[in-house]
Amino acid sequence: MSRNTKWLGQEIERWVRDGIIDRNQADGINALYPEETPSGNWGPLIFSVIGAIIFGLGVILLFAYNWDKIHKFAKLALIFSALLGAHGAGYYFRGKGASRSYLSEAFFALGTMFFGSGIWLVAQIYNIDEHYPNAFILWGIGALFLAWSLPSIVQGVMASVLLVLWCSFENFSFDSRTNMAPLLILLGILPLAWRMRSRIMLAVAVPSFILSLFFNCHYFFERVAPSLFISVAALLMAMAIIVRKKNLFPESSAVFAVYGGIIYWISLYVFTFPDADRHIFRNYWFDEVNSTIYVLVAASAAVIAWLMAILPARKIKDDLNNFYRVDHFAVPVTVLVVILNFGWLSEFDGWGGAAVFNIIFLFQSIMLISHGCRSVNSKLTATGTVLLAFLAFARYADLFDSLLVRAVVFLAVGTAIFIIGMRYSRRKKEAAGVKQ
Repeated sequence: MSRNTKWLGQEIERWVRDGIIDRNQADGINALYPEETPSGNWGPLIFSVIGAIIFGLGVILLFAYNWDKIHKFAKLALIFSALLGAHGAGYYFRGKGASRSYLSEAFFALGTMFFGSGIWLVAQIYNIDEHYPNAFILWGIGALFLAWSLPSIVQGVMASVLLVLWCSFENFSFDSRTNMAPLLILLGILPLAWRMRSRIMLAVAVPSFILSLFFNCHYFFERVAPSLFISVAALLMAMAIIVRKKNLFPESSAVFAVYGGIIYWISLYVFTFPDADRHIFRNYWFDEVNSTIYVLVAASAAVIAWLMAILPARKIKDDLNNFYRVDHFAVPVTVLVVILNFGWLSEFDGWGGAAVFNIIFLFQSIMLISHGCRSVNSKLTATGTVLLAFLAFARYADLFDSLLVRAVVFLAVGTAIFIIGMRYSRRKKEAAGVKQ
């Protein structure tokens, strides 16, 4: 039973005891909020899949130890029989119903491991001297095909990891861009996660997509890092609002918000340092076609997503209360400021540029604290307070030379945090009094 359902059930029983509603009305309310059935037995599934993968690695190493002593045709027979046997067992247990689904997923995962090992073993048998990252793309596409045909969350996760590995090997071993990697994740794995309503697959596919983008930008990273990081973060934060506002897979909102928030706040914090500003912002944004395309696409997607999140604003007050806070509006502003680094902002190196981001960081921290206190949300209040403290410590290190000024700043921040605690405590007591 979920925490919300348990709380509602307790409240309904209290209403019945207090005579606010009768038993028929209580049953009607309970019928509107049925208990969610679990999507699967994740414990056995996780252990079975991990066990199958480790078992597969053991089998592969066992084959490799005796590989030279095995005849060529026997090698091929072993490879294909292991592959067919694992997938055959997967389909067998799949037909046994949901109670055996974890065994089905485990054997399919084992089959995918055998498929990957078979690629290298067949290449070794026939002495095929091939570009080795191609094995990862073939392996990843095989897992992706199986993920859609079954469908399977485990195969989707494996496909995401394999595609990121392919992208990393191509970029860092051969300095070769693989623009197809982020496209395959974007068009092949994210829609499957959406279709299956799988937060687990989404939680793996989103960082896989982000990593593949950044891997492809590693040799012009300084040119696009500020704009790309902030644009991707803004896109994810807007998606978190859209899926809740439009009721489109609302469970995914937390995934988008967490990843977007992590990238956004870390990036914004780095931009508040003048030394980072001197090294990051360069006026050579348009000297490389791929860097320009990546930034323009990411920034355009962020802008479109934020327009969808904000508009149409028929009930702007309700939307502000239910879906996003005032501090969120600083996100598109930050994107705009960072994108402008190819022009006028690049002339303001040091504090000339960093001051803008310090103001934005301070504003958002204060708004988080304000909204957290008003809504009696301890997470928002604590987050804003911690961010404010981080900003104060950062400026202590690189802004103030006088010990007296540093002391005054820390006294002011400490007093502010103390007042925040007092205000939050008062608001919490007031909210408790209203409920009673």
